Amino acid sequence: MKGFLASAVSGLALAGFVSGQACQTTTLTSSVPTNSSTKLALASYSYCGGTLNATAYIANVDYNKVVSLYYTNAQGQSTPLSVVNLGYSSGIGNGSWELWSTSTPIYIDGITKLLNLTYQATDVGKTYVQTLNLPVNATGGPAPTLPSPPAPYATPKGFGSDITSWLSVNIGSESETAFQRMFLNINPAIPGAAEGVVVAARSGPSYIQTNPDYEYNWVRDASLTMDVVQSLYSAATKAKAKTAYQNILFEYAAARATEQNDPGLQTGLGEPKFYLNNTIFTGPWGRPQNDGPATSAITLMEFATSYLANGGSIDTVKQKIYDSATFPASAPVMKDLLFVASNWSSPSFDLWEEEESDHFYTRMVQRRALVLGAAFATKMGDSATSATLSTAATALSATLAQFWDPNREILLYEYGPVLNGKSSYLDTAVVLGVIHGYAGDGVYSYTNDQVLLTALRLATSFIDVYAIANTTTDSAGLTLGIPIGRYPEDVYNGTGTQTNGGNPWYLCTAALAQLFYSVSTEYADAGSISLTNISKPFFDYFAPAAGLQVGQTYTYGSRKYNQAIGGLNGWGDAFLRTVKHYTPADGYLSEEYNRNTGVPQGAGDLTWSYASVLTAAFARAEVRGQKGYVRGLADLGVVGNTVA
Repeated sequence: MKGFLASAVSGLALAGFVSGQACQTTTLTSSVPTNSSTKLALASYSYCGGTLNATAYIANVDYNKVVSLYYTNAQGQSTPLSVVNLGYSSGIGNGSWELWSTSTPIYIDGITKLLNLTYQATDVGKTYVQTLNLPVNATGGPAPTLPSPPAPYATPKGFGSDITSWLSVNIGSESETAFQRMFLNINPAIPGAAEGVVVAARSGPSYIQTNPDYEYNWVRDASLTMDVVQSLYSAATKAKAKTAYQNILFEYAAARATEQNDPGLQTGLGEPKFYLNNTIFTGPWGRPQNDGPATSAITLMEFATSYLANGGSIDTVKQKIYDSATFPASAPVMKDLLFVASNWSSPSFDLWEEEESDHFYTRMVQRRALVLGAAFATKMGDSATSATLSTAATALSATLAQFWDPNREILLYEYGPVLNGKSSYLDTAVVLGVIHGYAGDGVYSYTNDQVLLTALRLATSFIDVYAIANTTTDSAGLTLGIPIGRYPEDVYNGTGTQTNGGNPWYLCTAALAQLFYSVSTEYADAGSISLTNISKPFFDYFAPAAGLQVGQTYTYGSRKYNQAIGGLNGWGDAFLRTVKHYTPADGYLSEEYNRNTGVPQGAGDLTWSYASVLTAAFARAEVRGQKGYVRGLADLGVVGNTVA
């Protein structure tokens, strides 16, 4: 990984020479075990300059193996983070044994004792364990400390007229284009597509682009897209437009109920995607993905609340949205909520569909669904379900603190071992978790200190990863924000994987902009900014002119408050300016833009990309006090799946 952790990591190789202290290796055995019942043995280890080096002998009893070394950290604690995986190095002799090894920087966590070596022979369903309990002494040069963020490369201030124009409610603006292209992917005009589905991207056998094939209805993507439709429904004042949004949302509710009752479900309601005819996709995939039921329930509860406020019938809400017990074929929300209440503690795959673990994003959206669901069930007269959801929300909330890592000073994207080489533990999923999962009750809000510091460390981690980050201004000399990808170590290039192949994503870059606008709004609502040791680096980077100090509170309208908010809004626009800069002239958004050239790549017409630009625009309008912005866009109206 590069970025501001890179300098410390890259210096580890020389650590043993800098201080004059030699690295010391402890050898436990120099040959494979002779006991036929023994299937693994730690051969040697060292902890030198912050890097754990280890080799092990592993019996070749099957092809697929997972070899893990567990330890206690500098605080003497064993946590899900205190583990490294070894990799295959070579075969031994006739191939009945193999040598496995690791060289992993763990200076941030530290290490005090090796607990055990574990070998999972996954093909044969066997697990072998060697208990160690070996004290570990650090040798070599001193382990580096957590680096500070870099100095900011720019200091944008306030809102830019170029972004205001780009997002205006006018024909040809990016907001209008995103609006139009998003609705083309809702109830898409594709043969066999069912009502209420959302195609993730205009790709697949029915479209020119076939790689990647995104011509499916993903539960997550559909719910986040329909949440934008719900915002438009709530804001619309023209009857024709409001009716069109309402019809789409009721169709979506019916489609979700159909999905819940598909006889081919493999993992209950955690199934990730469906064909466009709304039948289950049964091929190999990362399942379950337990965020989908939560985000779907959130969207439909928000719609039901708006519908009732608009004079809608509570009986219709029960029959078509909420009461799955009485109306299982048409009302999905209760069923999704009870699934969340029963399954929130179970590991599942993340929103990028790559890793099975306990994920911050999933927990956040599940918590929001449970909190909102408890209140909504009460409104529906269902006190028993409300109590179940409230109990689960309390239990889930108690686990969120574990995602804060005081050693790395970030919110972890997952609470588990390093997977997919994501040794930075940084992931835009944390920001998206706050955007999609904040329940409005102060628990991990936009201005939470830990959220702010994580956003800083995440954003700056991409500066040295993407070549286009060196382009810091557009043709008019206006500041471009840092291009934001999923995570610094990403290798997915939009169609496959390659070394250094990961790219910035439009939706990830827009998410940072949306976060900054929401931070500004929340501070305005609070009437002040208070600084702590955790939040200070965030303001030092994104609003250095304000010179905010720890322990001080800056009230709304004061000079330093205005300087700080000006910096946040300026960076919000800078991130959107990066999206604008790498958007083609027609305004159509793909999934990614190339890390070296900025050229769009990956799935074309990605629905989530359009939705993310619109939600960022909505957040920008809110902080600017433009109450009519969403209404103006909503009143454009839709007929079927095209702009009226």
